[in-house]
Amino acid sequence: MKKVIIFGLLFSSFSAFFNSCRKEDNVKLPDLIRAPLPKVTKDPSGDDVISGQDPAAFAGKVVVDMYFPNDIKPQKADVVVIRNGDNASVKTLQADVTSFPTTVSITGTQLETLFGQPIVAGDNFDIGVDLTTTDGLKFEAFPITGLPYAAGTAAQPGSSTTVQYVAVCEFNKASFNGNYTVVQDDWADFAVGDLVAVKPGTGENEISILAYPSPAFGTNRKPMILKVDPTTWEVTIDEQVIGDYNGAPPGATARGTGTVNPCGDEISLLVTINIGGDDYEDNVLILHK
Repeated sequence: MKKVIIFGLLFSSFSAFFNSCRKEDNVKLPDLIRAPLPKVTKDPSGDDVISGQDPAAFAGKVVVDMYFPNDIKPQKADVVVIRNGDNASVKTLQADVTSFPTTVSITGTQLETLFGQPIVAGDNFDIGVDLTTTDGLKFEAFPITGLPYAAGTAAQPGSSTTVQYVAVCEFNKASFNGNYTVVQDDWADFAVGDLVAVKPGTGENEISILAYPSPAFGTNRKPMILKVDPTTWEVTIDEQVIGDYNGAPPGATARGTGTVNPCGDEISLLVTINIGGDDYEDNVLILHK
């Protein structure tokens, strides 16, 4: 009975830990099923996260082992994955693993194919193991209802029944390049769907946008330079000359704030435009790649 506190005791309908092994103490105590406990860890030689800019380049590795390597083994283990915490989305990465430890490789392309959709920043993937015992009983890593293992399993020293990979982006000004579509322009130089040229700026963590004045409303257009905090992704637009508006005093300027999506696909700004000494404040400009 020394291992009853650390082995998951799995029942057909529920799991629990007990402090006594004597069934005669409680005639309602169900028959206990002893099953192995998986241990799933990331192999440090693989990627730790998924790049939001290039998810197809992801190459992760997980090591599938047993928490008690010298104790009872399963008949087989199926390595499975779910997307964004949805247990109903479970897919099989590798079936019929019978040797432990086993290293399983995972790629971004494989995950996109399994789930039938591209990976975007913020997506997360949990990887676990479905176990089939020598008696043919199956215990799922991500059951639709209930818990996969006995209560307290996660509290065991070194326990790890699942691992997670998250798609994240790191700011890189090179990702901001090309024609971006106008989603909103409160200043009304552009209509929704118009294109604005965006490219990396010359300074560190700078982005260059050729926006105001639009060709329809002005001349001598100059790019608006955005300074991006690479940690918070917040934008600062120092006051700068952007061009001349038709029929207005020359030397219109712009200043403002905003944010960017570090993956490079969205820019959201709040711009104040000054023409002839008059401020026109709080104009929202949203661009999508």
